[in-house]
Amino acid sequence: MAALDYLKAHELEAGPLPGGRLYVWPAENITEETRVWIKSHKAELLQELAPANSDKRLAWRVIQGGKPIATMVGKLMSPEEALAAARARWSDATVEP
Repeated sequence: MAALDYLKAHELEAGPLPGGRLYVWPAENITEETRVWIKSHKAELLQELAPANSDKRLAWRVIQGGKPIATMVGKLMSPEEALAAARARWSDATVEP
């Protein structure tokens, strides 16, 4: 079974963070057993996440008129998804990681 499949079987999701860190959620579904498993399979999880989500981020800076005006934080979003979310509120906004 692939590492991400194990997480899904335990109703968990994961995403990469900068610096080789890993974000797993929702916290209420993480048991002591799964916490130990996640720690021992961290490298495998990051490897599986890297190709599919290389451009996705949990946070995006919103730029308007050349100045940062907000930071969107939430689920993993591609640049296109982040731009659409930002433009839903600020029609002339751009985004950057």
